[in-house]
Amino acid sequence: MSCRRDSPAMYGPRAFGASLLAAALLLQSLVALVSARGSTRWQTLSGKSPSVIARGGFSGLLPHSSFGAYQFALYTSVPSVILWCDVQLTKDKVGICTSELKLDNFTDIDQIYPKRRSSYEVNGVLTKGWFPVDFTLKELANVQIIQPIYSRTQLLPGSPIQTAEDVASLNPQGLWLNVQHDIFFRQHNLSMRSYILSVSRNVVVNYISSPEVGFLRSIASRFNPKITKLVFRFLGPTDIDPSTNQTYDSLSKNLTFIKTFASGVLIPKTYIWRMDEALYLTGHTPIVSDAHKAGLEVYASEFYNDVPLSYNYSYDPLAEYLNFVDNGDFSVDGVLSDFPITPSEAIDCFSHLGKNASEKAKLLIISKNGASGDYPGCTDLAYNNAISDGADVIDCPVQMSKDGIPFCLSTINLIDSTTVTQSPFGGLATSIPEIQAGSGIFTFDLTWSQIQNLTRKFLFVLWLISSVSSLFQ
Repeated sequence: MSCRRDSPAMYGPRAFGASLLAAALLLQSLVALVSARGSTRWQTLSGKSPSVIARGGFSGLLPHSSFGAYQFALYTSVPSVILWCDVQLTKDKVGICTSELKLDNFTDIDQIYPKRRSSYEVNGVLTKGWFPVDFTLKELANVQIIQPIYSRTQLLPGSPIQTAEDVASLNPQGLWLNVQHDIFFRQHNLSMRSYILSVSRNVVVNYISSPEVGFLRSIASRFNPKITKLVFRFLGPTDIDPSTNQTYDSLSKNLTFIKTFASGVLIPKTYIWRMDEALYLTGHTPIVSDAHKAGLEVYASEFYNDVPLSYNYSYDPLAEYLNFVDNGDFSVDGVLSDFPITPSEAIDCFSHLGKNASEKAKLLIISKNGASGDYPGCTDLAYNNAISDGADVIDCPVQMSKDGIPFCLSTINLIDSTTVTQSPFGGLATSIPEIQAGSGIFTFDLTWSQIQNLTRKFLFVLWLISSVSSLFQ
């Protein structure tokens, strides 16, 4: 996908299938074409546009790290998309791309080899499952990668496990190898360091990441950062790096140390934009600007279109990406996504628009109970947010109180929108078939002052209709 080319490039030696190619073309045709922005300097460390990193390919649609997922990412993303491979080692020292260390979490290996389950310590935790260290690449030839997330489509067929060299053969403009468990493989007499050095002599590896400081320090002197960038991957703030016995939170406060062996950091997006328990953003931290001051690039992870977002994004993943790459204060240097078409749109089509985009049509934007997808409808917060979002007209479903005061509320039945049943007025329920089936406590059963005290679900109920229009003043 790109707003700057007419058709998708074709990659790889094998045909991917006419149906998915048609879907790729359809996705591209749906992307809004916007006016060229000219030479815009980004707020990244290099001043160039942020990178799009496809985690296991287009893994939000196809099985993670499958051939189809990788090729579909190339069809539908920016031309410079980087393909991400979580590399694991087989018993015969071959690097394969699999989303997790335990093969049974995302393949059918438990059905192919039902009696070869093992138990190993992984970062000090006894873990049972099927592990790549117990199988040769030849034995894994019959194993199929499947979609492990049940909320994602299960209709697409499985795919053979890919090696890192298989992914490189697709000729992406960027290849990213993530080494998650170097210590585990060393415990099984397998050297991830030797493998990485060997594969980098045969193919161009643009990025190597790991959450283990020790591993990155062991290979730092062997790579030219102009060709291959080493990236330290942060896990959860309270998780511990097994090679240093430090929490990732403490390591995030020592970025100058990380700069001694890495060119960048890969951090969960919550390190950058914090959310409260109600899923509203509380502001951004200084970690991006601090890392840039230390000379480190910042790559943000954990982007998924099908996982609940902060309400500030109005259920729009595109808005979330824009908040990381085009917020006026900073831009991350890249994003790691299961749905690479979305950050591709954000970066290549919708960023830095400002007043440069020509208006294709005049649309009248009318709110529904204010910004009721972000805040409780018909509240001050909802109406103010609708106005700040650019609504041309804000609506008011007018209800009437017992003493004749009109006000805005989404329903005439107070039970639907307030905690009236938990108030002293809970016994006022009546049945009026002309209004609705079943009983209710209606707005005309209470005076305006009584309604104002119903504050549990809606913190604010607006006054007269005229008070709504006053918000525009």
